[in-house]
Amino acid sequence: MSWYTSAMHMAIPYPADAFYQTHEGQICAALLRERLQWFWPDLRGQRVLGLGYAAPYLGAWRGRGALCISARTPDHWPDMERGLDRTRAASFERDCVVDPYALPFDEETFDRIVLVHACTEPDQMVPLLRSAGRVLKDDGRVLMIVPSRLAGRIRQRHTPFARDVAFSRSGLRTVLGHAMLLAERRDEALFLPTRQGCASVRRGRRSDIAGKVLSPGLGSVMLVEAVKNVFSGTLLPARSPTTWFKKIIYPVPEAASQKSGVPPEGAARMPET
Repeated sequence: MSWYTSAMHMAIPYPADAFYQTHEGQICAALLRERLQWFWPDLRGQRVLGLGYAAPYLGAWRGRGALCISARTPDHWPDMERGLDRTRAASFERDCVVDPYALPFDEETFDRIVLVHACTEPDQMVPLLRSAGRVLKDDGRVLMIVPSRLAGRIRQRHTPFARDVAFSRSGLRTVLGHAMLLAERRDEALFLPTRQGCASVRRGRRSDIAGKVLSPGLGSVMLVEAVKNVFSGTLLPARSPTTWFKKIIYPVPEAASQKSGVPPEGAARMPET
């Protein structure tokens, strides 16, 4: 067992419902909501979809004129067999459970989509983003909150981010390209483990500011804003160029037969007199 696997087994991450009810979870959500407001300060009159487990983050625009809808994935919907109350879990006003790969919304419905805690399998990320892009308007924007591959999940092993798919900058750029999306702006947060960095909002702000100055690129969580790019998914087949000397070395069969006086195959022969 590798050191990464052993470190991940040292602590089982909290489910999203349980984590965001703790003190650290509430501070973590408050810090990330501030970053979301930096990306999108004014969404009055716009429709916002939170996909995955985004209810704690949609509060950034609650009561500010935006229509926010929380669409949970089945992994974040409480199971009655575990003794969890679904009415308590649905604390957000507009909360529903959806199939993330077949969203029950019309095309080009939403102006903004926040994607957090939505995928735990790397090979399912592109279909998920394609599904989100279908319900996004042409001039809409997607904001992803994902753990960094640089030990982001280890530092946040007590949080739901430990279950999410981790990305490097180049890897996320490639995935977005396959999903016909283009990253435009990015940010990072949570440089310290949650138990140390989320003791208070003030301490979390200071640690993030110090981390961006002293160790840029090493944040546990990446925030990436992307827009539609329909040309990124339509790759043309590669064709080897035909050069002038290739035509000389490898002449066309019809041309070669005419030079040698031999008729090409399948040509009609004149009767002999």
